[in-house]
Amino acid sequence: MPTRTLVQPYAGAMKRPWTLVALVLAVGLAGAAVALKGHESNPAFVSAQQNLTPVASLALDRLLLSTSDPRPGFSGRARQVHCATDVHTALGNPWTCVVGYPRRPRVRYRVTVHSDRSIAGSGQPEGAPVRGALVVHGCCVAQTP
Repeated sequence: MPTRTLVQPYAGAMKRPWTLVALVLAVGLAGAAVALKGHESNPAFVSAQQNLTPVASLALDRLLLSTSDPRPGFSGRARQVHCATDVHTALGNPWTCVVGYPRRPRVRYRVTVHSDRSIAGSGQPEGAPVRGALVVHGCCVAQTP
């Protein structure tokens, strides 16, 4: 008498249903990571996520007015400052600030405002460069209402 072979459906997929869930979850997490990484270089996105208050040029001017002349052999506090930016984000980075100290020439800085509102920048005297960069840093740019 011939023997009968029963054909059963493949049950391997049903033995581990969690593997399908884990695979879908892993793909979703990877997609989210790629999307967030793509926004890291977008200053508007970052400032919106951090709820940053916009930096006003006058507030940055006031902070830089408190600096002393960093040039060797020069002294005195800043007498006039003008900061400007072409970027329309909350922090406005980078800023160009021209600072007038008691002795000429004025110093032109490139300033970065950090999310904690501290600043860091470097620059050179206009028309009379010095060896190395002149550095300015401080805390903190006042928030405007």
